[in-house]
Amino acid sequence: MEAGGIILAGGKSSRFQGNKALAEVASQRLIDRIILILSSVLPRLILVTNSPSDYKGVGADIVTDIIPGKGPLSGIHAGLVASPYSLNFVTACDMPFINAALVEYLVKRACSSVDAVVPVVKGYPEPLAAVYRKTCIPFIEQSLLAERYKVTDFYNRVRVAYVTEQELAPLIEVNTFFNINTREDLKKAFPEEGS
Repeated sequence: MEAGGIILAGGKSSRFQGNKALAEVASQRLIDRIILILSSVLPRLILVTNSPSDYKGVGADIVTDIIPGKGPLSGIHAGLVASPYSLNFVTACDMPFINAALVEYLVKRACSSVDAVVPVVKGYPEPLAAVYRKTCIPFIEQSLLAERYKVTDFYNRVRVAYVTEQELAPLIEVNTFFNINTREDLKKAFPEEGS
């Protein structure tokens, strides 16, 4: 597909008490699991992190925030600036159940008349499992410089295609958008690990 993948791994993981991207499940780190899924459909991946030395050899280009310390929106910005592709699927390092079919579908939904394609689940947008066009960059920069760090802040200034849960039903499961913030979440996500 003519699109890149951007994985955000810049958070402090304070609730997890350790780097959750490097947590192992079934002999595989979360970050490696996500890279494997995305690389099956996207030709190039970019990992945005503020601790690049933790991710040497992961199979993705590594970049750091251009406007640091501003959360996921800053990571999206850095990834979009670094990407050679106009379209990019963005996800977080703590969403282990994102699947290739969903990624492919959202990228294909990004016709030339939209800047972003965002799933809506249980009435809320999922901005960290969405597709963004590089045309979003100046609007993200405006938000960051205005100290508005909520990922969805710039949505009202770009053309967003919202994709309903009903439309995505054949591609998603109950845990597709589950994200791991704590060690309890990790146990919930992978109960068979028993750790």
